[in-house]
Amino acid sequence: MSNVCIMLLTYNRLEYAKTTLISTLAQVHTSGALSVHIASDGDTDEYIQTLQEITDTSPTPLELVTTSNSRRSGYGANYNLATQLVHNFASHVLVLEDDWELTRELDLDLFIGALNELGAGCMRLGYLGFTQPLRGEFASSHGRLWLRLDPSSAEPHVFSGHPRIETVGWERSVGPWPEGLEPGQTEFAVAHISEARQGVIWPVQEVKPYGDLFVHIGAERSW
Repeated sequence: MSNVCIMLLTYNRLEYAKTTLISTLAQVHTSGALSVHIASDGDTDEYIQTLQEITDTSPTPLELVTTSNSRRSGYGANYNLATQLVHNFASHVLVLEDDWELTRELDLDLFIGALNELGAGCMRLGYLGFTQPLRGEFASSHGRLWLRLDPSSAEPHVFSGHPRIETVGWERSVGPWPEGLEPGQTEFAVAHISEARQGVIWPVQEVKPYGDLFVHIGAERSW
């Protein structure tokens, strides 16, 4: 049985972060254990406490709620500190930045079941953006089609920084994220790591290419 952690990466966007967390907790479902980790990059104790209070009223029972604060060390450092903690208790991580709203029910059992059966490590849940050819092949699991993305695609972003479900094993294979870079540069650097391009799938029948499961609500960068 899976132990899933919702890992919320946030800095200085409390209203967006509240929307992200509330919408996710209201609509996520799993038969396994569910936890939340709030990963702040330098917010006040009050900011973090406000998000913790949202978890207190989660419609879905939570196994654990943890926090970390990378204290303005940057996006990569925030991610690295959070995963160091989350890997101690989770098998899968639902990675969310603080400006994505979940619009409908998310059945984690279906997505994690497909990840495991197909031997994949990362499932993209945001929109399917690309500027160069992004190739893939269809695979079947749990009565649905999934697009297994080709790691040799010309498009750099086989992996994407959008909402995604990752196995802890996949995260460990990718390794620590680069630190000291801007958010967009950080994700771009990770996208060029060979291991980050392996084992990435897309839920063809569950999410539209323009993104209709999680929608982007942010108007400005937080980092």
